[in-house]
Amino acid sequence: MDTFTIALFIEYFNILSVTVIAFFALYGLITVFWKHSSLNIFRGRLFIQAFCVAAIFAFVLEITVFNVPFYFRYLGGEELYTTVVSPQDSTVILTSDTTVTAKLRAEFRHIERFPRGHTAFVIPDTADIVRLRSTARDSVMVASWVTFENINKKIFSIHIESVSNKFERTILSLNFKDTVGTRRFDLFVQSGFPHSKYTPVMFAGNVTGFEIISLGHDLLDQISKITINKPIPMYFSGLRLFVVSCLLFAFILLLRKNLRVKVSYFLFEYKFNPADKRQNFIYALIVALVILFSFITAFTSTSKYWREEYSGDRQYNVFLVDAILGGRAYLDFGRPEMLLIAERPYDLRWLDANNFHGGHWWYSDWAYYNGKFYCYFGVVPAMILYVPYKMITGEYLSNNAGIFIFIAIAAILLALLWRHCVIKYMPNIPFAFYLLAFLALFFASGLFVPLRFTRFYSIVKAGGFMFVIAGIFLLLKSIDKEQKLCKLKVFFGCLCFALAVGCRPNLALASIIVPVVLWKYRSFKLAALILLPYTLIAIPLCYYNYIRFDSIFEFGAKYNMTNLNVAAQSLLHPFGKVINTFTASATYLLFTGRYTFSFPYVESVPHSGMLQFFSVIFYDKGIGMINFPIVFCLYFFFKSMFSKIKPKSFYLSATFLIIAAVIILANSWLIGHSGRYIADFAFFIIFASLFGAYYWYNSETVHVNQKKNRLKAIYVLLSLTIFVGLMLFAGHISNDPSPSDPVLYRYLQHSLGLIGSV
Repeated sequence: MDTFTIALFIEYFNILSVTVIAFFALYGLITVFWKHSSLNIFRGRLFIQAFCVAAIFAFVLEITVFNVPFYFRYLGGEELYTTVVSPQDSTVILTSDTTVTAKLRAEFRHIERFPRGHTAFVIPDTADIVRLRSTARDSVMVASWVTFENINKKIFSIHIESVSNKFERTILSLNFKDTVGTRRFDLFVQSGFPHSKYTPVMFAGNVTGFEIISLGHDLLDQISKITINKPIPMYFSGLRLFVVSCLLFAFILLLRKNLRVKVSYFLFEYKFNPADKRQNFIYALIVALVILFSFITAFTSTSKYWREEYSGDRQYNVFLVDAILGGRAYLDFGRPEMLLIAERPYDLRWLDANNFHGGHWWYSDWAYYNGKFYCYFGVVPAMILYVPYKMITGEYLSNNAGIFIFIAIAAILLALLWRHCVIKYMPNIPFAFYLLAFLALFFASGLFVPLRFTRFYSIVKAGGFMFVIAGIFLLLKSIDKEQKLCKLKVFFGCLCFALAVGCRPNLALASIIVPVVLWKYRSFKLAALILLPYTLIAIPLCYYNYIRFDSIFEFGAKYNMTNLNVAAQSLLHPFGKVINTFTASATYLLFTGRYTFSFPYVESVPHSGMLQFFSVIFYDKGIGMINFPIVFCLYFFFKSMFSKIKPKSFYLSATFLIIAAVIILANSWLIGHSGRYIADFAFFIIFASLFGAYYWYNSETVHVNQKKNRLKAIYVLLSLTIFVGLMLFAGHISNDPSPSDPVLYRYLQHSLGLIGSV
């Protein structure tokens, strides 16, 4: 979906949500002032009445606290706005106040290119011009600004009217001088979100002058009008009203004893019952909402920097599909034959320095071998989804759509797997625990990586995750009946594990669970049944590898044209490799995210962040598992290792942790640390953590009152885990400066940000 379509949906959503909350607030007033009115349709329904009262207070806060900038108009200060360029002097913009002057200025900034990833600016002589356009070359940037002088008045708002439909997002800088001194902050004008045109400001006393700066574009190409002290309209955010209503609703529940007792029952005594139709409906509704959330995330994550039209990003969904349908293994695109004369074809900095230009003769993260381009990323998702889609429709399926389909199926399988494990290993679990744990499992399994970073990298991650979940679910379902093994489910479970290898080879380590689960059924016939699906997938994969790289075991990592030279990694001294493996593994587990007091509050470290440990540089795009508080419950799992009576889920939890450990070690040994690889193993750690949480509070040696206190702590850990995971979907996942679709991000930032942080 394009930005303007998303903006339209946001507008409709906001109108609908404000209307719904207003409906509850209206009946909240009836509840408070006309208790016996016939209009009080919620009479006797205490929870709904409490929410209605919460909605009233949410509207009060919305009108007062959250719309404080609306009342700035009463602080004084006359409105001032720009009109036209002076006919006598083209460097002067006329204003509504003849005593205030506005001057235009611009300069060229030449960019000298250094080794890949580094840029330096050399500023030549400047010139005052009116309309300077950056149309020359990539090595030229325009810095232009307008300076207001002789203002000497109080300013409470700046309104920027951007050129309609030309820029999705206008980013400007404001330098100003007041009685305190000279300060600076940024202005963001988002097309499709009109309220972003207003920037509330609180200067110290009178402002003597200020300047608005644009870097990269001619200012007059972006801005049609600048207005000072334009009254800021009141803005009702439906999302904010709903969130604040829920928070106030929770506060009311804690205050009122009769409601607190009911909440206590639902949190601690209302048990999960797989036969309860109401519970099953609620669970299905939550799964549906998770899928809807995945859809919104996947289709609002492609920024303008990685459009589908960009050839380099169509490696998988277009060129690989064409190759398969054309009966060849190589990608028919670009000029890979030119790399035959390159002395160091896998050194991207050397290629840049020697005029082997990226985007003409090579693309980053395309595999190159013997004068041909190949797709390094697993072929299975292409074979089962992208190629059939092309054959049936004649169109190419987008990266976003494929990732969403895999994650949507994975969400359903994840819900089924969690339900199965709860029924089998967690009797008498509270229904609230059951629901919160599923949400924690989804949001803390690293799925923000493929859903937010919707490039070709993530297609195989999403596909591999789906097949691993499917394999585990089928394998555990095959032993439902203690004495009888369902061999058909074993076969298809192992087939899913084999297909996961065809997505990401390191997911072969997930197959460790197969012998553990089926150990008591061991026999030669069963071994043959297990090996059959692996063989069926391994033969074509090995053949595919051989016709590409002349080796059945080479998937293309050694020939991938990326910043990390895998072949060079193998040349490190063994002691250095051990150090790298240790530090990278520790980073996967312990690396903290970026926590701030502004939306989205929790962010993964962007691509530009790096840590240097001895002989390797880690490019970090993710977050360590320690950021998800529920993992602290693993302590109680490890404690059970020394107990004579182990919980029923002990060996399954241990297997999950072993799988996570070996995947972490393998990734660390081969490539070091890349934060987006968290999606390979996070699920196993979170699942084991949930088992640990259940064991901690449900231990037979724990008193009933103590169980309740422990369950309270678990609910806090689960809530924090969900919050961290949810916020990661809104933050940065790459070096792309637009964390998601800009209009959606701006709406979320305005609705969920703290006052004064937007």
